[in-house]
Amino acid sequence: MPGAKELDPGDSVEQYLGNMVREARLALGRDWTQAHLAAKVFSSGSRISEIERGEDPPDRDLAKKLEIVLRLPPGALVHLVKILGQQSVRNYARVLSRQDVRSYAKTYMRRQLEATAIHEFSMGVPGLLQTRGYARGSMERGIAGSPDQIDGFVQTRMGRQVVLGRTEPPWMVVVLDEAGLCREMGGREVMREQVEHLLSLAQRPHLNIQVLPAKTASVVGSFALLTLPGEKRGAYTEGFSTGNYTEDPDVVMRFQQVHDLLRQDALDPRASYELMHAIAKRHGA
Repeated sequence: MPGAKELDPGDSVEQYLGNMVREARLALGRDWTQAHLAAKVFSSGSRISEIERGEDPPDRDLAKKLEIVLRLPPGALVHLVKILGQQSVRNYARVLSRQDVRSYAKTYMRRQLEATAIHEFSMGVPGLLQTRGYARGSMERGIAGSPDQIDGFVQTRMGRQVVLGRTEPPWMVVVLDEAGLCREMGGREVMREQVEHLLSLAQRPHLNIQVLPAKTASVVGSFALLTLPGEKRGAYTEGFSTGNYTEDPDVVMRFQQVHDLLRQDALDPRASYELMHAIAKRHGA
């Protein structure tokens, strides 16, 4: 885990927030290590380290837990996260106009920002739920570009997660293939952090994560279904280097039926949580 670095709280909102968390933690005494705080908020020590370094701020749910545990005034962190979310939406809109964003994904990424519900199946961890380490590990394999290119793509993917930080986030139902959670994408430590992140996300009231057991029949590839304002719907599928977004009702319905069948075979949310917890322990063993 990276050591502490000197932060200038005036450099950015992220560093101001990180400095606030670190100072509040240290004020509680020597026993309040990053790992100790992480256990109190059902997170990981590495996640707390990222927050305190100003590298990856918390979502609203984690910010609220940190406020309570660190005895900070209500809203002290949540309001900062809200500001960051507004900035991120603006920045993300600018990212979508860049030429290096794959053209076939642009429409889907714009629609994702306004979706009221998302139903997804993935053989790995979908972008909205990825940690920075997992995103980097998957892109080093799938893109095999220069470090600068990878950095840019990782930043873009992390920016997409503003969808989950909205004041009224979309209802999200995700079916994950168990095999993808066991595969060491980026290494064991990265996978442990990723699965722990999923455990944290699974506690959100608007997010339902179910695991499809490895012994169960699956499908090749990943897809997502979006419900948009006015009940318009879209479907997005993505392969190794191609993707397609459509709002054709017949195509969307076919993918909805596939998602429903996969969900029927998936473990229920409680059993899925227990399985993910066991998988996280195996990655950390």
